[in-house]
Amino acid sequence: MTALPRRRKAVRRAEILAAAREVFVAKHFADASVAEIAARADCVEGTIYTYFRSKRELFESVLTEIYDALIADIEPRFAALDDTGDRLRFLIARHLQIAADDPGVSTMLGREARGGEGRGGEPYFGSKLHALNRRYARFLTRTLADGVARGELRADLDVALARDMVFGGLEHRVRDLLGRGRRIEPARMAREFAASLLGGFGARPAPAAEAAPLDRIEARLARLEGELRSRAR
Repeated sequence: MTALPRRRKAVRRAEILAAAREVFVAKHFADASVAEIAARADCVEGTIYTYFRSKRELFESVLTEIYDALIADIEPRFAALDDTGDRLRFLIARHLQIAADDPGVSTMLGREARGGEGRGGEPYFGSKLHALNRRYARFLTRTLADGVARGELRADLDVALARDMVFGGLEHRVRDLLGRGRRIEPARMAREFAASLLGGFGARPAPAAEAAPLDRIEARLARLEGELRSRAR
């Protein structure tokens, strides 16, 4: 007798989350209203509050659902990769796929990370979105740290700085393409992006040891003696 009500509650919660996702994608958190979400979910506003205590909790539940699905998709595929270059290409392509499949979600995440505090939302650092981004970024952090440990990346690489450069560069590129109505090609862009990164982050062969001053002098004397013998002939 209780299975049906429980199932109905789960379905209703999923419907509310789906409606909220549409509204939060379309509008900044500060501009979205619970009344509009309720209307999209075909329920009264009070019903929303039987599942979520506040608009903030509802928004955070939408974010958690997005990141849980994304991380669940990445984890088993990431675990099958060992090479630093393969991992980079996979993670970059998967990140770009978010924008290719659902540009609205990509725009929402970037917008809330950049402007939440300025539009009446909570500060980004220490927020739920910040915690979720840190969890998601661990795949890239681990890739870079493992690459350094294996000698595939520069020993002096600042992993945190490199991670931020990757995500910052991808965000800028995605925003530029979406703003101009251009198509995002995850696989091709990942290959090009990873190649550029590895060119700068990759391990470099150790420079040849500089010859000692005496060795240089002796080599120069040998050349001069050779030239003198040639002239004498």
